[in-house]
Amino acid sequence: MTKKQRITSVLQGKPVDRIPASFSLHFPESCFFGKSAIEAHRKFYLETDVDLLKIMNENKFSTDTVINTADDWNHVRPISGNEPYVQDQLNIIKAMADEFGDEVHIFATIHGIFASAFHATNDKPENLARHDKVSAHLKERPEVVGPALKRIAEGLALLTRLCIEAGSAGIYYAALGAEKYRFSREVFNAHIKPNDLLILEAASEAPAGTILHMCKDQLNIDVYKDYPGDAVNWAEHELNIDLDTGRKLFNRPILGGFDDRSGVLVEGAKEELEKETRRLVKTFGPTGFMIGADCTLPTEIPYSRVRWVTDTLKETELMPVEFF
Repeated sequence: MTKKQRITSVLQGKPVDRIPASFSLHFPESCFFGKSAIEAHRKFYLETDVDLLKIMNENKFSTDTVINTADDWNHVRPISGNEPYVQDQLNIIKAMADEFGDEVHIFATIHGIFASAFHATNDKPENLARHDKVSAHLKERPEVVGPALKRIAEGLALLTRLCIEAGSAGIYYAALGAEKYRFSREVFNAHIKPNDLLILEAASEAPAGTILHMCKDQLNIDVYKDYPGDAVNWAEHELNIDLDTGRKLFNRPILGGFDDRSGVLVEGAKEELEKETRRLVKTFGPTGFMIGADCTLPTEIPYSRVRWVTDTLKETELMPVEFF
């Protein structure tokens, strides 16, 4: 099977010749944009030989409005598609699709509604877990922040479609906001979920499918149960449900297996990593499973460690499969 056939089969719950791998990481800041970002993605793909090429998105949603108070959200407008940061992101996708699109599915990263709203505030990254402006302002003035979130979501839906037009076969959707310490279920269902679903409706147009990534720790993960997505991924090792429980909850293919911040993938010897890869294949294969990590890998991780996984998968065939 080709890489594209293998990913398509996994997402459709069909047999594969071997378990595919999907890993990604945030590149150094010098490689966030433009030609440097294109070269960074090229190097990562060629050196790791992953089965799915996820395009990172450091071109985060931004607004000309300075958001200090809840009333400032009145001035937030959706993406038009003409913003320089949007065009840069589309150029990265186009370049990777032109070079590698015939052999591997390109998946564009779309930050969900909460993460994008957080980016709009230009808040400190360390405030994302707690004490962020989005949560505080939404609690203070839901009648102002709620409509602003919908405007942002409408722009993100447009961005999603533009990514598909640029050559992205699939969408990797990073959902955020369901942490138990962030919102009540009522607030999540009223203000986060409808906007996530609006964007995911646009993502459903991607020909290769959608991977739903449920970000962060201590999730009320069941709130995502009816979110669309052909496969699901979450931080199993961050006080969340294990892969077996999640597979039963979502009843669809899963992506994961490795802790992205510690453990054998990040710290183990080559032989230990190969052994764990074979264990994951035996435990979660042969269908509906992609090997990956809880989230993005550390920026400084040697690519050789990912390559040890992909090389081990090539040697761990499941069964002969014909692809029609």
